[in-house]
Amino acid sequence: MARLLHVINGLSGGGAERQLTLLAAAQLARGHEVHIAVMRPDIPAALANIGVNVHVMRAASNHDPLHFWRLRLLMTSVRAHIVQTWLTQSDVMGGLAALSTRTPWVLSERSSTAGYPPNWKNSLRARLARRAAAIVANSQGGVDYWKAQGVTPNRIHKVHNVVDTLAIRDAAVAPLPPAFEGRPLVVFAGRLAEEKNPFVMIDALAEAFQSNNALALLCGTGPLQSSMASRIEALGVRDRIVLAGHRSDVFGLLQRATLCLAISRYEGSPNVVLEAMAAGCPLVVSDIPAYTELLDAESAMVVERDNIRDTARAIREVIEHPAAAANRAARARLRIASFTAENVAGALDVLYDRL
Repeated sequence: MARLLHVINGLSGGGAERQLTLLAAAQLARGHEVHIAVMRPDIPAALANIGVNVHVMRAASNHDPLHFWRLRLLMTSVRAHIVQTWLTQSDVMGGLAALSTRTPWVLSERSSTAGYPPNWKNSLRARLARRAAAIVANSQGGVDYWKAQGVTPNRIHKVHNVVDTLAIRDAAVAPLPPAFEGRPLVVFAGRLAEEKNPFVMIDALAEAFQSNNALALLCGTGPLQSSMASRIEALGVRDRIVLAGHRSDVFGLLQRATLCLAISRYEGSPNVVLEAMAAGCPLVVSDIPAYTELLDAESAMVVERDNIRDTARAIREVIEHPAAAANRAARARLRIASFTAENVAGALDVLYDRL
């Protein structure tokens, strides 16, 4: 078995952090010696006391040059066979350290072309990654990005995200305020940022809700939170569309939601969509490749990106025809049956063995 070192800024927050938490436990169960280097001491309960070695690397900032040297020392001291990096900052620092110690480096790609606007950091990451032993993308969009960067196809591998199906299905149904009981519920969960298409989402919800008594919970935080609140107020739907902030019970919300709304402008592999599929929650998604790679008209309502009227129509369709929506959701659930931590860890083992 191998000594694996994953490098990531922290283990709380977003989808990549949850993915690594699930993967590390599965790799440990397969007999690997698993180490994780982080800059924030936020170790999730799922990794506490199970044998995964979490190394907190203190740094003055994300750009602290001493972080490179500390990572390099850690790679040498644990005698890592493989270094796998997660997200841009760790790809740069961890990648440099892996290259300097001649340790095989695997870069985890979590996004697609639109997620990398031209800037020095993305340019540096791309230049370094051409020297990585392998790139593991969780979507076809990620594969295509690295092909366009000139990486040879035999070094690019697609491995789907882990879906924690048992945790999702066993989640307690989330409590809601009394005013929400008995009414159709639309759930969004994600970062409140431009890529999630928040203003089209709000406008479409406001239009769709004109013919029913449905409500929406928009879960998450982000840079557009204040602007979204202003749009909701201007449309006079503050009592129908609620900015719920961070929710730790999204699985429970998906269990009781009438539909999950995901109309992003771009994505890598969308965790909340995969989680909704596992929960059997009907979906309305935009027609971007990240979603259509997973879903079609037989398994979700697929709408034209940025089209408010089309999105509102799809929301009403799900609310007004629950039996048809449930049938689509059942088909969607079948499509992610193989997205287990064991299968993902197994696919990576094949790659590690080659390296």
